[in-house]
Amino acid sequence: MKMYLPLIYVCTGALNVLLLKWSDTLEGECSDGKWRRFQHPLVQTALMFLGEILCFFVYRIVYFFLQRRGLGAEGENIITRGEREFSPLRLLVPAILDAIASVMLLTGLYLTYVSSFQMLRVAALIFVGIFGAIHLNQMVTVRHWMAMFTIICGIIVIISIDVERAGYDQFSLPRKGDSNAVLTGNLLVVFAQIFHAGKFIYDEKYLKGTDIPTMLATGWQGIFGLCTTVLLGACLTFLPSPMPLNNNTRGVFDDLSDIVPQIHSNPTLLAPLIIFIISSACYNFASLTIVKYSSSANRLLADGLRILIIWWMAFLLEWEMFNLITVIGFLILQMGSVAYRNAIFIEWYRSLLARLMRSRYADLTVETGNDSGEAGVSTNRPADAI
Repeated sequence: MKMYLPLIYVCTGALNVLLLKWSDTLEGECSDGKWRRFQHPLVQTALMFLGEILCFFVYRIVYFFLQRRGLGAEGENIITRGEREFSPLRLLVPAILDAIASVMLLTGLYLTYVSSFQMLRVAALIFVGIFGAIHLNQMVTVRHWMAMFTIICGIIVIISIDVERAGYDQFSLPRKGDSNAVLTGNLLVVFAQIFHAGKFIYDEKYLKGTDIPTMLATGWQGIFGLCTTVLLGACLTFLPSPMPLNNNTRGVFDDLSDIVPQIHSNPTLLAPLIIFIISSACYNFASLTIVKYSSSANRLLADGLRILIIWWMAFLLEWEMFNLITVIGFLILQMGSVAYRNAIFIEWYRSLLARLMRSRYADLTVETGNDSGEAGVSTNRPADAI
């Protein structure tokens, strides 16, 4: 099962982003009779946590049948294996951080390009490194700081080109030619990574310190996250907002009264939302499992594959145009993330160094002659003095 978790994580994560962007591009008739795009980050966040709650019910059902089977089967299955006596309140903090970050992320996704949205999420690696050094006593070396600097350079390139191409690449944007809206969306995505990084570090510290089943932990985070989202919705649904955050009937951050009329006028909206619930359950379970058995940084490293899938689908669906500068920014981000995890570049360096050392000292293993023509003596003996 662990072999397939990275594949499940990458595929469901890419599917989640594409489904949300699809729902953002669909229009429906609001309560005032005007047709507008589906701008409801609070509802989308609540659906994500609803998918996590499905993990709680799956855990209970599987545990019930395995317990009836007897012979300790519930302690061997990957879904139910682990400690069951713990305080669920310890999962409240990551749920709150996830709720705040998700609202900001989904607002940014609505305002910007789907490929840029996924690329900018690499910024979480910067904050994971900083928070990991503070809370997990992880060492941040010069290599890590250089990788963080490289990631920052890539983020600047992505944001800069997005502001420029907002004038001609406008299909997936809610406000045509509004570079300020794209800039706002990109900054929201970057700032949301602070909260997501805090959640990742908390998950890594808590899950590795205990043996909680990840399916159960995902379910409890969904319960607390849904409660937090409801509290946020009670406030933000009455919060007057400026453009471009008020594309609804009452001009607030998220007008919940528009949801039912929009879905009723355009039933196609149900398809991405329902699939998103199921996909979120698989994605968050795989995410927590990777954090538990590996690390938060390795989890973020797998996002590089998700970027390629989302980018390819964005071109295939004609949501975006090809841009060479965006490719350069993506390569810079990937160089930074790969260098941070010591995945490729350091291995290349060590391999090259070992080859140079072997070629330099290759002649020390052969017999050499002296100046008088006498038989040589092997030079691979230990030195008399150093």
